[in-house]
Amino acid sequence: METGRGLQETWEEVAEVLSKIVPVYDKMNRLMSLGQDMKWRREGLLIALRPGDTVLDAGCGPGVMSELALQLIRDLRITLLDPLDVMLDAAKSRVKDPSCIFTKGYFEDLAFPDANFDVVMCGFSLRDAKNLDRAISEIKRVLKPGGKLLLVDLGKPDNPVTRWLTGGFWRILVPLIAIARLGRTGLLYSALYKTYKKHPTNSQLLAKLNTYFRDAKMISRMGGGAVIITCSKQNHP
Repeated sequence: METGRGLQETWEEVAEVLSKIVPVYDKMNRLMSLGQDMKWRREGLLIALRPGDTVLDAGCGPGVMSELALQLIRDLRITLLDPLDVMLDAAKSRVKDPSCIFTKGYFEDLAFPDANFDVVMCGFSLRDAKNLDRAISEIKRVLKPGGKLLLVDLGKPDNPVTRWLTGGFWRILVPLIAIARLGRTGLLYSALYKTYKKHPTNSQLLAKLNTYFRDAKMISRMGGGAVIITCSKQNHP
């Protein structure tokens, strides 16, 4: 299975699964991250965001990242974007700030002008891009000069042993946990292992980001099984 290019032909399958697990999405994120996902999100948001920023929450899912950002930082103007109607509906129910904009769209074709956002944030979502290079290129295009990309996501450790253990966690333990908690619905989680398989390793992702941005920095958690990444767009073309 080729890695580092995005989900490609498996995108439709993963999108269908994500559509079906919306009601349990938050609960399973807590379980899969051993209760740490909100801590990681908060850490990344406090690094990347400033009061008054114009923000794109790309792959917003049910709105967890935006809701937390609005609690932590003043005067944000957030656009929440997701390709799945069911996720956007969940985000609208969660995020009540009247300044927020909700729009359907894809990483690979962001319908915004060039240099439109101070920050683009992706909370556990960029790994679901169909074409990773196209997605990163589009994110760069819509960021203002000096603007920041924030990624809070699963990681794929560089160490082969840690990578094998992390892969086993996603391939075996996560579906078992999901089945124990959710019954037959938990079987859907076995398909999400493909997002891990096709994702680049942490060092590969950092190198890829450095071809588009500058000063890419990674904070590793859970032995590289989760990462917080920030990088900036050049101030000039």
